[in-house]
Amino acid sequence: MDAHPSLPSSPRSPPRLASLPSTLPLPPFAQRAWGGAVASGEWHDWRWQLAHRVTSVAALLELLGADFPVAPAMRAALEKAGAASEVSVTPCYLALARPDDPRDPILPQVLPDPAEQQSDAQASGQPDPFREEELEIAKGVVNRYPDRALFLLTNFCSTLCRHCMRRREWEGGFTRLSDAELDAGVAAIAARPAIRDVLLSGGDPLNLPPSYVGKVVRALRERCDLDLLRLGSRVPVTLPMRIDDELLAALAPAAPLWLNTHFNHAREVTAEAAAAVRRLAAAGVVVSNQGVLLRGVNDTADDLLALSRALLRAGLRAYYLHQCDPVAGVRHLRVGLARGLELIASLQGKVSGLAIPRLTVDLPGGGGKVQADGPYLRERHGDRFVYASPLTGQRIEVDGSEGSFAGAGSWRAPAGATAGGT
Repeated sequence: MDAHPSLPSSPRSPPRLASLPSTLPLPPFAQRAWGGAVASGEWHDWRWQLAHRVTSVAALLELLGADFPVAPAMRAALEKAGAASEVSVTPCYLALARPDDPRDPILPQVLPDPAEQQSDAQASGQPDPFREEELEIAKGVVNRYPDRALFLLTNFCSTLCRHCMRRREWEGGFTRLSDAELDAGVAAIAARPAIRDVLLSGGDPLNLPPSYVGKVVRALRERCDLDLLRLGSRVPVTLPMRIDDELLAALAPAAPLWLNTHFNHAREVTAEAAAAVRRLAAAGVVVSNQGVLLRGVNDTADDLLALSRALLRAGLRAYYLHQCDPVAGVRHLRVGLARGLELIASLQGKVSGLAIPRLTVDLPGGGGKVQADGPYLRERHGDRFVYASPLTGQRIEVDGSEGSFAGAGSWRAPAGATAGGT
């Protein structure tokens, strides 16, 4: 992947929201590791953040140190899980973790769990459960719906989420589409007038150089007749300082743009993240949130209510809450579908409807996305849910059973136990 060009510093940062938490002060482990960068100001430079990503389980556990005691057997199991898959997390996102919290919501999203490699976790999912590769009409362009195209520009994310639906893309190194592939992708979309909506995703398109992103959005606006141009990005959550003047200037010619970001827990909605959202909104980008319901992260009524309220304070609408996808290696993070519906119902009467997301299920086999309790639900018996595909009418069964993850506290050594190797 190409290096990012140098960017000019912003002349002025937006004021912080007093009602939202800041990432500072850092927790003890982060202060030990990065206190000097905070004092020097480097912490607020996205280039420093990218250069200091934590990219192995061993390095992550070393950073946490005595704040997160792990028994030798568990450490070995965690490192084995990490060796089988890529690991990456920005310092500013990892610094949101509170290792002494048994229900810490950050570590489960970035630290590989041994369950990822268990046979049932692999057998209960597929690398590409939605047939994206089969539905490509050009390199990186997926045309599942007649009126929509998904344009996958890169497989790079600064922070790799353990529940990612495209974990298969992490293998073989991080890349982006070449200029020739971009041109072919735009041409394929332009040749299909039925496509009215394009979603730029990956990976994370906002991790790409502004000149590259700007080139893509301008080409789509100039060569395609679109009603809607969208981006999917977790950068406002995991690298908020990346939303700077140069990136916004690159996006401006393609306005109006819509961006769905990905906050999963109220702790992620920091003042820095909210400032990034405000910068996007001031530049004419309409920002909403699409979270994922994750066991041990946000699967209580209190978790979801706190998230909904934090999103409102940040000026974000809670659009979707996704059922964890049937991807190989993530079954342990699934929340039972029936329990998910109960959790959504628990928000009624407690918060504005703008803050109540729709629980959605992406049907396996490329069947399309449906609301979990919406009109496409045909049968419901225990953990068995049957939906009609909105694309084909085919009846598709969905496994709505509960995963096994017991929270970040399940990794910690029991009180009084030896935690050698940490």
